[in-house]
Amino acid sequence: MVIPLADRNRIGRDEMAPGENREEERRGLEEDDEEFLAAWDRAEAAAVDLLREALPEVAGGNPPGDALQEAAERLRSGMMSRVWPYEHMRRAAGWKRGKPPIDDLELWLGSAGGLISAREETGLDGEEESTVLALEHADWLGAVVGLVRAGVGASAEPESLVDYIDACPEVDGVVDPDEASLVETAFELVLPAWEAAGAVDEDRRLTLLGWWGLPRALAWAWRGELDRSSDDRS
Repeated sequence: MVIPLADRNRIGRDEMAPGENREEERRGLEEDDEEFLAAWDRAEAAAVDLLREALPEVAGGNPPGDALQEAAERLRSGMMSRVWPYEHMRRAAGWKRGKPPIDDLELWLGSAGGLISAREETGLDGEEESTVLALEHADWLGAVVGLVRAGVGASAEPESLVDYIDACPEVDGVVDPDEASLVETAFELVLPAWEAAGAVDEDRRLTLLGWWGLPRALAWAWRGELDRSSDDRS
């Protein structure tokens, strides 16, 4: 099973106003096209299943040592300060109107995965938010799978993430050279959140927590769970 890299406008993201609340977008689409939404949900579930199949060595594992707890403490402190990138992470995860979750794992997944598929407006400017929204399922899957397969210490620089997409066997096709700068810019906007969550270090290299957690954050963004198949979800 592979995910194709198709035209980036094929799901109509260019028709959605930048910064709109994602849940409002989904409700608005449901009024006009319930079939589209059902197909989108099926695509996300299939993408999570493919992610799980691609990284069986990650699924089912425990977080490394005290890394998750320590990262969660930093995230809570940062979100209290409401500074970049923590305030954008908080908004993207859907916690703008309430306190971040008490559970360390829930907090970490939303922090690392929120900008992948924002639950609310992120606070980024319209052009930046549109750039991140331009990324497809295939882009995210190829980048995360390739990064994790490259291992702890691998580069998470935007150029490297594009290389991972192009080399990922689960992705059908490569990034169009004319669109590579767009994709790289989108990853550039997300990387500060990954660094704040401890998924990558200050040199933008994958940490052990990131190796374990980024696939789970991606599954969270797609409303799934890495450790639980779509057939098991109620």
